[in-house]
Amino acid sequence: MSKYEELVQTFTNRQPLPPLKPENIWDDQLSQEIMNLTEQDVTGTNNPSSLAVSATRAGLLLWNDDLYGSHTISQSIKEPVGSYWHGIMHRQEADYGNAKYWFSNVGEHEVYSSLYQEAIKLLPEIKAWGSWNPNLFIDLVEEEVSQNNEQSEKAEKLRQIQAIEFALLLEYSRSIG
Repeated sequence: MSKYEELVQTFTNRQPLPPLKPENIWDDQLSQEIMNLTEQDVTGTNNPSSLAVSATRAGLLLWNDDLYGSHTISQSIKEPVGSYWHGIMHRQEADYGNAKYWFSNVGEHEVYSSLYQEAIKLLPEIKAWGSWNPNLFIDLVEEEVSQNNEQSEKAEKLRQIQAIEFALLLEYSRSIG
């Protein structure tokens, strides 16, 4: 198993799931490991694009609740994938207006269709959206976080959706040519 796969497995098996609004880095050592990965380790290819390396590293850091580390990378990525990671980071720090701004720069992203299909299995009310809508998801997160409902059943489902979002966007990021 590659170092990347070990990290993803660690994050996938993480219990409890990452909070909607993390207060601290989950594991400082993992952030160091992520930053020490070679470009080849990050992407699994011999000649990776710098975009794939940066976007994947930003995503791994974010899944580790390292908002600052992820932000440092994602804010320098000019492509939509950078805006996506940047938007998630601002959603997690409860800067919802800024998150919506960054998602407005994403456009219709490739992961949205799969994310929508998985999300409606967990939270059927999302089906009414007709397709994935990051702004409406931000509103759901804001509702739970602002009412200090991070431990509610709905918040748990939102955290599950967020974990799916991380996994899908990481795979997308890793494959950018």
